[in-house]
Amino acid sequence: MAKIDRVAIIGVGLIGGSLGLALKEKRIAKRIIGVGRREESLKIALEKKEVDEVTTDLASGVKDADLVVIATPLELTVETFKKIIPHLKKRCVATDVGSVKGSILKRIDHPLFIGGHPLAGSEKRGPQSARADLFKEATIVLTPVEKTDEKALALVKSMWQDLGAKVLFLPPEVHDELVAFTSHLPHILATSLTNLIAALAEKEEKVLSLMGEGFRDTTRIAASPPNMWQEICLANREEISKAIKRFKEILSEMEEALSKEEKDKLLHKFEKAKETRDKL
Repeated sequence: MAKIDRVAIIGVGLIGGSLGLALKEKRIAKRIIGVGRREESLKIALEKKEVDEVTTDLASGVKDADLVVIATPLELTVETFKKIIPHLKKRCVATDVGSVKGSILKRIDHPLFIGGHPLAGSEKRGPQSARADLFKEATIVLTPVEKTDEKALALVKSMWQDLGAKVLFLPPEVHDELVAFTSHLPHILATSLTNLIAALAEKEEKVLSLMGEGFRDTTRIAASPPNMWQEICLANREEISKAIKRFKEILSEMEEALSKEEKDKLLHKFEKAKETRDKL
């Protein structure tokens, strides 16, 4: 089991706060420092015992850390890392939790920085929504590159595994290609469907009374923070565009099967989808 003397978590939102809780519950870190810009969020994280101390000062927050986890919004990851480099002690390991890796690792060329992406979370946000079990059974993708330090990689891998997560190694570009289909595209679909119904409701308000659990389940993630998803989509726009194009083709096949009343083809698609979903 990984044992880390001092961990600094920059950004005590859902992911950062949950990580703090999990590290404390598993007794992996002796001391956890919460670093952030909003004193209100830091206060909540401290009250919920997600961290042991808090600060709004990056330099003092990371200066004695053995591990720094950057859990800021995606667009701040590179900037944050560059700001803390002069204040990190020798051999301090850093990692992040961003859902796009290629754009980050192209700008961070450091052997002790480990690109990471926990496939965990919810439409909720903030330290008030943090849970110690958020990463249990979750997949954590780590994206080492050629110059990645092996000991640093082993430390981050061990930490996530000790929290009950499953660690998967992927090249950054492969990660971005695949999550465009499994994570980013579903959010765009949920958003588009929600906006479609909103537009329809302007003409026929009764449609809002016809939304059952299926609609709620399908569109739940549309309630996620808009600013966060704006940045994610722009950062991975090329791969997401490819995923949208492929989905359009699949949707067109369904449309064609309906218009031509191809019962067998339609049934096959539903059966194949059910078989795949049951395996998940």
